Amino acid sequence: MAADPQRPLFHPVAPPRREDHRLVTGAGRFVADLAPPGTLQLAFARSSEAHALILGIDTTEAARAEGVAMVATAADLDLPDIPGRSVAVDAAGFSRPHLAGERVRYVGEPIAVVAAEGAARAIDAAELIWVEYDPLQVVADATAAVNDQTILHPAAGSNVVERWELGSPDGADQGEIAVELTVHNQRLAPVAVEPLAILVEPGSDRTLTVWCGHQRPHELRTRLARLLGIEPAAIRVIVPDVGGAFGMKGMMFPEYTVAAAMAIRLQRPVIWAERRREHFSGGTHGRGSTHTVRLCGGRDGRVLRADLAELADVGAYPHSGSSIPAFSRYVATGLYDFPEVHISTTTVVTNRAPTGSYRGAGRPEAAYAIERAIDAYARAAGIDPVEVRLVNFIRDLPFTTSTGAIYDSGDYAAALRKAVEVVGLEEVRQQQEERRTRGGRPIGVGIGAFVERAGGAVDTGEYGRVEVDPTGKVTVRTGSTSSGQGHETVWPEVVAAALGIPADRVSLVAGDTGQVAKGTGTAASRSAQIGASAAWRTALVVRQQAVDLAADLLEAAPVDIEISGGRFSIAGVPGAGLTWDEVAAQAKEHGVELAAEEWYVPGAQTFPYGVHVAVVEVDVETGEVTLSKMVTVDDCGNVLNPMVVQGQIEGSLLQGIGQALYEGVVYDSEGQLLTSTLVDYQVPRATDAPPLTHARLVHPAPSNPLGVKGAGESGCIGAPPAIVNAVLDALAPYGVTHLDMPLHPATVWRAVQAARDDR
Repeated sequence: MAADPQRPLFHPVAPPRREDHRLVTGAGRFVADLAPPGTLQLAFARSSEAHALILGIDTTEAARAEGVAMVATAADLDLPDIPGRSVAVDAAGFSRPHLAGERVRYVGEPIAVVAAEGAARAIDAAELIWVEYDPLQVVADATAAVNDQTILHPAAGSNVVERWELGSPDGADQGEIAVELTVHNQRLAPVAVEPLAILVEPGSDRTLTVWCGHQRPHELRTRLARLLGIEPAAIRVIVPDVGGAFGMKGMMFPEYTVAAAMAIRLQRPVIWAERRREHFSGGTHGRGSTHTVRLCGGRDGRVLRADLAELADVGAYPHSGSSIPAFSRYVATGLYDFPEVHISTTTVVTNRAPTGSYRGAGRPEAAYAIERAIDAYARAAGIDPVEVRLVNFIRDLPFTTSTGAIYDSGDYAAALRKAVEVVGLEEVRQQQEERRTRGGRPIGVGIGAFVERAGGAVDTGEYGRVEVDPTGKVTVRTGSTSSGQGHETVWPEVVAAALGIPADRVSLVAGDTGQVAKGTGTAASRSAQIGASAAWRTALVVRQQAVDLAADLLEAAPVDIEISGGRFSIAGVPGAGLTWDEVAAQAKEHGVELAAEEWYVPGAQTFPYGVHVAVVEVDVETGEVTLSKMVTVDDCGNVLNPMVVQGQIEGSLLQGIGQALYEGVVYDSEGQLLTSTLVDYQVPRATDAPPLTHARLVHPAPSNPLGVKGAGESGCIGAPPAIVNAVLDALAPYGVTHLDMPLHPATVWRAVQAARDDR
């Protein structure tokens, strides 16, 4: 048997991605580009109240408006509620109506839908729908929710979706140092370039074709079928080009089912394209949690006990967001080996928009909390934060944490030392001291060390199929769906490396339930480690099929067949050989199918990790923070395509910078949304990117054949604590000990003034 090729490490300098040309030249095809003639536009009438009973809905004027084909309320469509359960929590009693009929629970909740000829007509008609409300007491935040004075879901009987605890809460402080702090991860809006959109076209044979920029097309098909009461085989979901997803587009939204139901009722194609204001009001949101951390230990920097408590606000409905606290507590202790740990999470509903997965999904919250606490401990002990981390880091891997996570491979201390070396910590400290003695804007340096769980649940897999047709054309089919991760480039590279052919001979089919038998989809940084591994493994099977056939044709043993430059030859006999095209043509004649498929389950997660270091300068007179330098050291295992990995790191890093310095969804005490446009909600621009320096460690993942780990979420996780710790380091001489994100100039300025007043 011919030997399998080694794990591929592709292109030290990667070629341009295949998909880039059409995307940057405006030739991409997104959902809103695909509507056929005669498509009806949908617009939703949404709640203006955060919490109220609905006394009446008058759709008369809307139904009479020009171009309107149908106006529907909950009573008209009679769709079942979306269950409250998530992958981590069975939240009975917290179901979500597709259209609110009796009660609204957040500003922006859909109440009625209009289908009309043209978007403007649909929007105008939706504004004619009159809703009579009986306002109820608003549960404005998580703290108010916990006391259960006002219940959002009477069927549940409480606002608490889940309480979870690990370890004893009664452990005594150990050692001479004890610090406690409470930190907040503000709500964020994903702000994809392309908001949500869905196009549904009914067929004459009672089928539906759905175009949606979804991360999990097979799951979307299953959920739509269940809620509509039809067979999954009657629905085909196609994912075209996607303008960013970030976790948001992996979820189920009521507008999706409503669009499908309207298409069935009207027997016409319908499209809903979310407007930006709708995105902010009910998109979903990410983050939205408060952590209280208490660390105690010795003056030598060794932490002996950690107490970590999270209070998570998942908005009005928990069917998407209630999983996130579970993801957070899984890696709550970060890279550290604490002898004694107590962790608790409390998850509640509030009169705000539902939360859900947003890039990092639970890991940024955990890393921010523990990294802020480690710095606080270092200050209390009078020890350099670098040394405190080195003293407490996990040393020997694999390592099983108190929460059951099995950290697979790496060297955490090496990553920190590398980051310190690259940033030039000694020089930065010298500059910092010079500013403090001679005057000038203070400089600070901060660290964000992190670990993340990649791959999803250990029992989930991914579909892969590789096939070679009689002309030698190679097709790889995958259940993993790209929303910017570069599948169209990387999967052909992986398969080509296995088959010994150029990558341009391989094409990818993905994001189409009509052409891919099954799939899990893209989330949790799982694509390369599971989806690409499935493609690699099936390609090796096809390779062996071809080797066996070539050996038969060349009258040689399979073990003597070599593949080089797309040609099969006998070892030591360079003159005799066959091309891939010749072998593929012969396969048909010999009744051999050059094809293989697999549902690949690695049976383990991977745990990429890294250390990010930020250097900042603060103007204490205005509160403005300037991010002078950002260093990232990441270990995502083997790197298949350096350009793709670099793009993922830089993209997530800018989103992490956004959380630290700019972004935040804000509600008032009555549940009214105050950040409903890009005028109110500030996102980082390309010009806000600081000087970036990247370094990499490589410890291959032992659980998959490619040795790869997740690479797409590190910046969101490492950057926020690094930046906030840096600002607190700069402002330590001024007496500032705490700041909450985002670090808007006014926030920083007020903290400086308050510290001065306290002196």
